[in-house]
Amino acid sequence: MSDKEVKQEKVVTKYDRKVQRRKEEKEREQKRKKINTIIGAVVLVALVAFVVSFPVRAYLATHETYVTINGENITKVEFDYNYNTVVNDFVSRNGTYLGFFGLDVTQDFSTQMYTDKLSWKDYFEEMTVDNMKRTKGLKAEADAAGYEFDTAGEVAEFRSAMKDAAKEAKVSTKNYVKQIYGTYATLDTIAGYVAETARVNAYYQHVSEGMTATDEEIENYYKEHAEDYDSVDYYVESFLAETTSEAPTDEEIEAAMNEARDLADAAVDTLAQTGEEMTNDKYNDVEYVLADWLFDDSRKAGDTEVIEDADNNMYYAVRFTRRYLDDTPTANLRVIMSQDIDGQAVLDEWTAGEATEESFAELCNQYSADGGAVAEGGLIENVTKDSVSSDIADWVFADGRSAGDTTVITTEEGYTYVIYFVSQGDPEWKAEIADTLLSYAQTDYMDALSEKVIVEDKKGKLYYLKVQAEEEAEDSEEVSDGDAGDSGEESTEESAEDSGTESSQAQ
Repeated sequence: MSDKEVKQEKVVTKYDRKVQRRKEEKEREQKRKKINTIIGAVVLVALVAFVVSFPVRAYLATHETYVTINGENITKVEFDYNYNTVVNDFVSRNGTYLGFFGLDVTQDFSTQMYTDKLSWKDYFEEMTVDNMKRTKGLKAEADAAGYEFDTAGEVAEFRSAMKDAAKEAKVSTKNYVKQIYGTYATLDTIAGYVAETARVNAYYQHVSEGMTATDEEIENYYKEHAEDYDSVDYYVESFLAETTSEAPTDEEIEAAMNEARDLADAAVDTLAQTGEEMTNDKYNDVEYVLADWLFDDSRKAGDTEVIEDADNNMYYAVRFTRRYLDDTPTANLRVIMSQDIDGQAVLDEWTAGEATEESFAELCNQYSADGGAVAEGGLIENVTKDSVSSDIADWVFADGRSAGDTTVITTEEGYTYVIYFVSQGDPEWKAEIADTLLSYAQTDYMDALSEKVIVEDKKGKLYYLKVQAEEEAEDSEEVSDGDAGDSGEESTEESAEDSGTESSQAQ
């Protein structure tokens, strides 16, 4: 008899059944706990995936390195802020032309091609990195120089602008910031980037102040580019070759041109009486067929010429008067601009006080709205007639205008300007050259700064860098192949000179 059968024949007592029941209950309880633990773990994982995934992504976006620029680890939040700033600026500046660019802002940029290899997303990412290279390069320079700048005002203005914009858009400030600057953006985080940008921009302006061109540099530049700044006065009369036929033959056109030429020849001697007098024309203002003749260095007062315009079937009779450098002055001003002030009340406040340039500068800092004062104290230098509205220009450049003169001007758009005339500025040509040279110096400075900035994309986030690397490798390979080809040809030629047999074998 087997053990199993022995066990089955054994009498089961009440106590045995009680022990067995307890054992089975214990096993069932352990099994239930195990099942509940497994189910609980599965539910917990699902709950984490559903509820906690966004905070996890937000944490990674805020703390994990997306790319490294100039040795500084850039998070996804910071990159998105800069990326969206670039996109928003591009769209606002080119809104009416986006269709011509083939860009639909309502669609995913990564699905729209900018080139045969790069999408618009890649293009904007490249622009973003270029901007960040400049920003981080300047930040490093400012840090090294110990440059300090109070950014509280800029940050406060930004916060206020975000809240106002959100209110106007009828969404919460939190959601508005995310819509503008990225999914993981918060007002506090973005405010930090705004502060950094404000400090960097201030440092850049500080550095630019040391790039002012000297009078000698301006004069040398003028001598090399006089044609771009000189003006000419002259008389001109045009004679169109007129034909009676709607579809004239070449012979008819030639006859009409000859007649126009004869009329122009006859008019040369009387241009001072019959021609149209043109004054203060720059090279680019003159009809292109006349410009080279009028701005020829050998031109003298009283010179005349008949010039053909074959493209338009006409002749010009021209009489040269003079070439000169226009010394029209600019103006230096201090300006308060706002839509929310009583300009006359502000001016009365100034008059009742010390009524000095310094006290006016203080009022500029107090009353000018954002964008009203381009510099501390509202100082704007070398203002030209063309750079301001006609009503402001009429007052600023009126005969007899002198230092300390003030006025209040309100435009049709609702802006109020309180203006203090500081002094007459440089001639327009000199101010323009100074700006040009400053622009060159700034560009050289930023290019040199950016060249030193290293971008590290260890996670392969920036596809355009991969394309650039591939293109550089292809270019390098082509150069190598070209060098090898040249070297081979030279070797072949040298071999041919040494031995006809070796030349044949080489070929």
